[in-house]
Amino acid sequence: MKTSRIWTLSLCAFFFASASIYGQQSISEPATVKKTVSLKIDKSNVKVQRHTVMSRFEPEIASTEEKRLEKRHNRIAETERKLSIIDTLDISKRRKKALLRDLEYTPFSDRLNKATLVDTKFEESTENQDNL
Repeated sequence: MKTSRIWTLSLCAFFFASASIYGQQSISEPATVKKTVSLKIDKSNVKVQRHTVMSRFEPEIASTEEKRLEKRHNRIAETERKLSIIDTLDISKRRKKALLRDLEYTPFSDRLNKATLVDTKFEESTENQDNL
């Protein structure tokens, strides 16, 4: 009888010890990491057509390939700026997702323009104030 109690107690101690050991070895991600949907911009292969239909019929009116490539780079830079503004806004995930969708599919929408509107105020430099 003493033997069965000893075996029962040792078996219970073994299970409790193994449960605590396995509980300490579990690896989990921290709960503070936010997973947000972000738009990826691929700048590695930015290309434009060499000749457009407009340049075939009206070459004076159509833009050259270099000008169109420059405009494309400017649009990419503007998209990156808007993306950084959207990422820093303190808004709900639902609204942020809608703004990212607007940025990707309709980049000139009113909702996106209102959200990324930046109030810039320029101050006069001290040199101009000293001369007055």
